[in-house]
Amino acid sequence: MKLLHRTGALCPTCLKELPAEVYADEAGVVWMSRTCPEHGRLDTRMWPDAAHYEWLRSEAFPKTKPANTEPVKGPCPFGCGTCARHERRGTLLEIEVTRNCNLRCPVCFASAEGGEDDPTLEEIAAMYDVIARAVGTDGAVQITGGEPTCRKDLVDIIYEGRQKGFWGIEVNTNGLVIANREGYLEDLVGAGLTGVYLSFDGLTGDVYEATCGRDILDVKLRAIERCREVGIQVVLSVAVVAGVNDGQLGDLLRFALENSDVVAGLALQPAFTSGRFDAERAMPMSAGDVIFSLAEQSDGLLEVRDIWPLGCSSPLCDTGVFLVRSDDAEHESGFYPATRRMTMEEYAEGYSPDSPQGSVFLDILYKKGVEVKTGLSIIIMNYMDAVSMDTQRLRECSMMVTVPDGRAIPFCSYHLTNAAGKRVYPPWCKEELRGVGDRH
Repeated sequence: MKLLHRTGALCPTCLKELPAEVYADEAGVVWMSRTCPEHGRLDTRMWPDAAHYEWLRSEAFPKTKPANTEPVKGPCPFGCGTCARHERRGTLLEIEVTRNCNLRCPVCFASAEGGEDDPTLEEIAAMYDVIARAVGTDGAVQITGGEPTCRKDLVDIIYEGRQKGFWGIEVNTNGLVIANREGYLEDLVGAGLTGVYLSFDGLTGDVYEATCGRDILDVKLRAIERCREVGIQVVLSVAVVAGVNDGQLGDLLRFALENSDVVAGLALQPAFTSGRFDAERAMPMSAGDVIFSLAEQSDGLLEVRDIWPLGCSSPLCDTGVFLVRSDDAEHESGFYPATRRMTMEEYAEGYSPDSPQGSVFLDILYKKGVEVKTGLSIIIMNYMDAVSMDTQRLRECSMMVTVPDGRAIPFCSYHLTNAAGKRVYPPWCKEELRGVGDRH
C-alpha cells in the first residue's frame, strides 16, 4: 500500500465526516479508506490507475472562491449554502423546476415523485436572482428536475430567465415531449432556449431497458432530429453503468461526431447511487474508468492523457477535451483532440475562470481563431455519493443547485442520500418536504 494523500470522507450509514487516507494498492488501483467509530471501516475504489490519478491532481488550476458565502453551520456535507468553507465559485448552476417525471428510470439520482410541491414561477424567478448574484448572467443555467417538460409553464420559465439577462439557458430532458409534441420545441426556442441536454445512454434498445425501464431509442433519435430541424444544439448526456453501456462509449463518440452538425457535446457521467438508484450494475465506476475505456474504444482518436482537467473544480471531478474538425488526411476520423496542439502551459494561460464547465476549451480555441462550430466537446463528470464522497473535492464543487431561500448548494450535497436512501436536503430545501420521496 502506498499513501497518496489524506482527505475527508463520509460514513454512508450516518454521513459523519471522517478523516480518510487515499492509497494505491499493489496493482496501482486507488482506494479511499476511513473508519467510523460506530459503523466500522470502509474502503472505496476511487480510480483505476494511481499514476493517472496523481497526474490529474498535479494539474489543478488556481481556485476562485465564491462571493456572498454563508457562515459555516456544520461539518460537510451539512450546512451548505454556499458556505464560507467552499473553495471554488459556481460555473454551472441548476434550477430544479419539478420533481414530476413521465418516466421512472431505474438509474436516477433525482428521487423523482409527484409534482404537487413544485416551485412557483415567482420562486423560480428568485432562483434566477440567486444565480445572478453568485456568478452574474453570463454563466450557464440548466433547467432540470424531475422532467422539466412536465411543467405546463416551461415556456414562461425560460422566458423569465431571458428577461433577467441570461444568455445561456439549457433544458435537461429525457426527450419524450420534444420528440412527440408538434411545435413544442419551437415554442421553447422562441422563449429563449439555447440548448437541449438530452439523456442518451446508448445506441441499442437493451441499454434503455436497463436505464429507463423500456426501449425508447427511437424517441431519443427523434428528439435529436427535432433539434436539428429547429436549429438548436444538443448535448448527449450518458449515465455510464458498468455492465450495461460501458462497452458503447466508442460507438457513442462516433455517433456524436457523425451528428456534430447538431450534437455539440458528449457528457459522460458514471452512474452514482444518490437518490433513487434501483439498477443492478457490475461494479461502481469512476471518471478514471470512463477515461480509460473511452480512449481504448476510440479507434486511436483519443489517448488517456488527451483528456485534461477543466479547471472549474477538482481535476478529479471535471475533465474533458474538444475535438476539432480537420481536413488533414492524417486524421481519418476528420477530427483531432485540441490537446494535441497546445501545451498545458498554454491551456492554463488561456483559461478563463468565467467559462462555463463545458466551454473551457471552446473559449480558448475561439480566441485563437480555430473554427469550433462543428467540433465536439467531451466532458467527463465524476459525481459523488455517500460511498465515494471526498469532502475536499466537495468543497471545490462548481456545479450548484439553487433553491428559493437564496442558497446555492453543491450538486453532490443537494442530491446526497445515505445508505437507506434518506436525503440530506429536502427538495428545494423546504422542510415540509423532508422525508418525501426518500427510500426507507
